[in-house]
Amino acid sequence: MKPGGNTCDIFCTVVDNYGDIGVSWRLARQLANEHGMAVRLWVDELTSFARLCPAVDAMLDAQYQQAVEVRRWPAEFP
Repeated sequence: MKPGGNTCDIFCTVVDNYGDIGVSWRLARQLANEHGMAVRLWVDELTSFARLCPAVDAMLDAQYQQAVEVRRWPAEFP
């Protein structure tokens, strides 16, 4: 994430469809690309996210996609 400026962490639990990750992903991209915010999207189920956004590598714990930092949200969170 960029130091300084506005930052935002979004947490998404994928429950049963693509609506939850779809809304979270659109919000994250919009905040990053239209409002210049540093956005970190935490997702508990990256495999489902990869079906929605094929550029996502479900094996990685951290990556950048379309100006958004995407992080795996583990069951045990610090």
